[in-house]
Amino acid sequence: MITIHLPSPVTAQKYRCELLYEGPGDDEAAMGIKNCDPKAPLMMYISKMVPTTDKGRFYAFGRVFSGCVATGLKVRLMGPNFTPGKKGRPLHQTPSRGVTILMMGGGVTWSPHEDVPCGNIVGLVGVDQYLIKTGTITTFEQAHNMRVMMGSALAPVVRVAVEGQEPC
Repeated sequence: MITIHLPSPVTAQKYRCELLYEGPGDDEAAMGIKNCDPKAPLMMYISKMVPTTDKGRFYAFGRVFSGCVATGLKVRLMGPNFTPGKKGRPLHQTPSRGVTILMMGGGVTWSPHEDVPCGNIVGLVGVDQYLIKTGTITTFEQAHNMRVMMGSALAPVVRVAVEGQEPC
């Protein structure tokens, strides 16, 4: 039902870009988001920190809007209050020491992936040292933040699992 009734990332991001990205609509990051381009700079929005089995550690759960996120990629981690060009705002630039993992349903499938292209939802290990709740991860130096998504944007799309009835 989801694949039939919801638009693909390639289709949806064309008309949702101005709602997703705070920066100018014609910069390299915005064009990558609009086209859901895996060759564009990485633009990823972390929407939630999910607790791990390790006490006090979290997986960063988010969606890749452009580019590819990969283990060991050098990225910029921007908190929700970061404004380009202003002093005193936290901006961390660090090699991603973590691992990209697949998150499905209520659990985590520990299957590290070398890289995850845009249009996918992914979990990152090792980002919890820099981001508290939400943020933007990018490889583009002049990138602006992804807009903070609140309320129904983060609500689950499907709340009940439905199985077909077994034949008698």
